[in-house]
Amino acid sequence: MKKFLENTLPVAIALLLTAGVVGAAGLIVGHVRQSQDAAWCKKAVPTQITVKGQVTAVPADQLATDRANCEAQRRSQRGILGAVWKTGGQQMADCGIDWGRYQQLSNGDRTPAVNQVMTQYGLSPSLDPGSLTDQHTFITACLAKKNSH
Repeated sequence: MKKFLENTLPVAIALLLTAGVVGAAGLIVGHVRQSQDAAWCKKAVPTQITVKGQVTAVPADQLATDRANCEAQRRSQRGILGAVWKTGGQQMADCGIDWGRYQQLSNGDRTPAVNQVMTQYGLSPSLDPGSLTDQHTFITACLAKKNSH
């Protein structure tokens, strides 16, 4: 038994060290990715909206909520400690951002920006921004377009 322990102890220590290094690397990369998400969402979430032809700044508390939701969505599309995208995760996160942009733009007047968001996926800009069915239609069309490239 003593010989068995002497032979397996170095292997067990090597496995534990390897697992520790891989885990630490995953945590570090995950943390870096999360900070990149914050920077990306800061650029992606609009700070102004057009309502009935008037450009209005998004209130600071709503802007903070929108950015936090954007970051949470991107984090949910990753696995392995947040370090790598799940299969299709990056495309799904990007489509979610486009749907959010459509929701925000469509709350005001129908503008060329609304039409641009929709027509790039072959959809008409008549989808209801509050409908889960229309959201599914949008996400499905968006993923099909992104996966065809």
